[in-house]
Amino acid sequence: MNIRKWHWSTSSLQTKLALSVLIMTLPLVGLLFYNNFYAIHVVRGQVADSYTDTFTLYMNQIDEGLNDVDAYMNTLAFGNDLLAIGQAVTDDDYYTAKFYLYNKLSQEMAWYPSLSSFFVYEEKRQEYMDISSGYTERESIKNYVIDLIHRKKEMQGDITKRWQYHQIGDEHYLIDIVKAGDAYLGAWVRTKQLIAPLRTLKLGKEGEILFANDQGKPITVTNLILDKGIELRQDMTNYYLSGSDRKYLVVGEHSSRGNFSLFALIPDKNILDKLPYLQRVIWIITFGAMVFIPVGLYLMRRSFLIPLNRVLLAMKKVRGGDWGVQVNMHKTSEEFLILGNSFNSMMTEIQMLRVNVFEEQLNKQREELQRLQLQVNPHFFLNALNIVYNLAKVKNFELILEMTMSLIQYFRYLFRSNTSFVKLEDELEHTRYYLNIQSLRFPGQLTWTIDAPVYLTETPVPPLIVQSFVENSIKHAVTLDEPIDIAVQIDFLEEEKGMKIIIKDTGRGFADDVLKELQAGRSVQNDRGEHTGIWNIGRRLRLLYNDTVTIRYFNDTVTGGAVVEIMLSTEPELEEML
Repeated sequence: MNIRKWHWSTSSLQTKLALSVLIMTLPLVGLLFYNNFYAIHVVRGQVADSYTDTFTLYMNQIDEGLNDVDAYMNTLAFGNDLLAIGQAVTDDDYYTAKFYLYNKLSQEMAWYPSLSSFFVYEEKRQEYMDISSGYTERESIKNYVIDLIHRKKEMQGDITKRWQYHQIGDEHYLIDIVKAGDAYLGAWVRTKQLIAPLRTLKLGKEGEILFANDQGKPITVTNLILDKGIELRQDMTNYYLSGSDRKYLVVGEHSSRGNFSLFALIPDKNILDKLPYLQRVIWIITFGAMVFIPVGLYLMRRSFLIPLNRVLLAMKKVRGGDWGVQVNMHKTSEEFLILGNSFNSMMTEIQMLRVNVFEEQLNKQREELQRLQLQVNPHFFLNALNIVYNLAKVKNFELILEMTMSLIQYFRYLFRSNTSFVKLEDELEHTRYYLNIQSLRFPGQLTWTIDAPVYLTETPVPPLIVQSFVENSIKHAVTLDEPIDIAVQIDFLEEEKGMKIIIKDTGRGFADDVLKELQAGRSVQNDRGEHTGIWNIGRRLRLLYNDTVTIRYFNDTVTGGAVVEIMLSTEPELEEML
């Protein structure tokens, strides 16, 4: 028995078992996934909080340093030192004030380690002075600052964020300028100098720390931003992941003294490397569950569902009429072996019981067939003897011989017809002897014809099948009032591989109540409560052909006589045959 199909149905046991396994395992897998992502989220949050705290602390230090510079510059701007330069009348006064301010700024600059340089610009004389050393870009910064003062852009900024970002050449700076009369005092800081202390933070091989302006444009490390597709947001209330092909954890802090922000770009893979064991265990368990679920379903199907399906298919075949089915329970569990062997033993016993019951039914059918065949109408026998007696009285020896010979042949066939089937040729010959006897009984009142193809003469048919219907026609149709014709027509049905037998007469036909009972397949009884010959022959045909025979009863629309149409198979499964 080949069991290869898996029938998915909401009411089937195999579907319920599969769903039960999934219901038990999928929540566990979902919990593992959740735990994995939750652990990643926690680690990211912890890393982000750590860097945020560090950045907040350092940004406060930067802002405090810039604020100190602002406060110092404001003191100078509203004091006499800077005003003296702008208000000097003579050159001696101007250079004296300038020299004094230079020395003062040079001495005070040591108090501001984050500061790169102070500068002073006198607008009337258009003289620029800076207090710095070792910077190769001093000339470019000088030109940029003078142009900036002339354009007076710096004066239009937010008073709370006086340090503005500027790019001069390839370098990035924060510049702050105050005005006192015709003189300007300013300071500038390299962004590299501010970021330098944070380079000691371990951000990973590809991590970076950078400044960005208020528009989210990077001040430093622009290549990394462009290559990795990292977005710098202004909303820094929480960390976020950004990047096109590789994700970076982005944390930052805004400056309160300038239009810039500090960002840290931490590769996400470096963060997750801090929990390798837990992550590997979670993924191994998760993928193991995804693998073992189908494996478990397969083993359950092979060990439980397939043997059970074998039993179910065998029971379906039994329900369909196949009582010889056996269940093959090889290579299965002990419980199913016991179940299969018990089922096979039960089917063997049922098969033997059915054989015994079938043989008993056959014996009963044989007895019933013989009893039906030997039912001889006593009136016919007495009438035949009476005809012979009357012929003897008138000494009509020729008719006596004909009558006696027909009776001999008639009763010889009748008493030897104790089999289930005879040749059609013998049945028709017997019917002719019977009609010949009736013709002598009703001279001039009965005519008959029998027509059958020669190639059907060897076909097996039940005995008395034609003669019984002919006898019924004579019993109910022949009268002394007008002649009656009886016709027997036999044809071959090629498509159905069967034979059609038609017996019709020109009498009064079936009565309406009798015809209704016959068409409904119910028994018709005579006045004495006996079954008619038609019921007997119908019973015989059903016993022999297992209800595959078709019998139709109707009245001819032209003559009004009774018509019986029988369709039989020409190849019955014969039990015994002459």
